[in-house]
Amino acid sequence: MTQEAATEAVRKGVVDGTSVRRLAQLTGWSVGWVSELAKEFRAQTGLPTQQSRDELDALQECVDSLSGLEDAARRRVLRYLNDRFGTG
Repeated sequence: MTQEAATEAVRKGVVDGTSVRRLAQLTGWSVGWVSELAKEFRAQTGLPTQQSRDELDALQECVDSLSGLEDAARRRVLRYLNDRFGTG
């Protein structure tokens, strides 16, 4: 998309609640560019930040990736994550 079209798509997406990752995919622009633009639009309109939805998208990508691994590899990854981020 052109920058003008992408800007309008991001503006509409922010109002509709579309995630930054999805807007980046739809527009062909970087997640960073879309994220900054979306942040500006949210600030201008008083809409709340949308971190939680983007975090859910990222988490779903991780789950999808883990699902594609063989059992032994998945256990190694989960063990690593538990060691790195586990609470006890």
